[in-house]
Amino acid sequence: MTGMVPVTITGVVRGTEDGAERRERFFIELAEASGGGTRRLRIGVGDAEAAALAFSLQGQEFPRPMTYQFMASLVTAAGSAVRSVRVTGLRDGIFYAQVMLRGGATVDARPSDALNLAAITGAPVYVAEELLAVPAGPHQPTPRQPAS
Repeated sequence: MTGMVPVTITGVVRGTEDGAERRERFFIELAEASGGGTRRLRIGVGDAEAAALAFSLQGQEFPRPMTYQFMASLVTAAGSAVRSVRVTGLRDGIFYAQVMLRGGATVDARPSDALNLAAITGAPVYVAEELLAVPAGPHQPTPRQPAS
């Protein structure tokens, strides 16, 4: 794995592609934290994951914990914390991520889940350098991630 680049979650965007080739309707957009954020990455996600992240980024609160708030509470109750989230690679059109926990444990995760957890916990997010190699255009084609 090459170097990891700090990024920010800039939001959830709706895809512009329609028709039989369209896979995801929503994308999580990540932008390089330094350098003016010119390098970006969009990762296609399911509707539920996109909605959860949008709610988190908007500061929406619910009377009962939603899935990612529950996940964060479980990590805390187990005596750990999310140190960081890393989008580590792309293989066969599928993005991969890891959640790094206090104490050194690394947990394999779908990027949509890991990024939602980072948004809830405030953990920093990093992306493998090679995934940010090409500046994103307005319709950057983005491979899909595995279904849950």
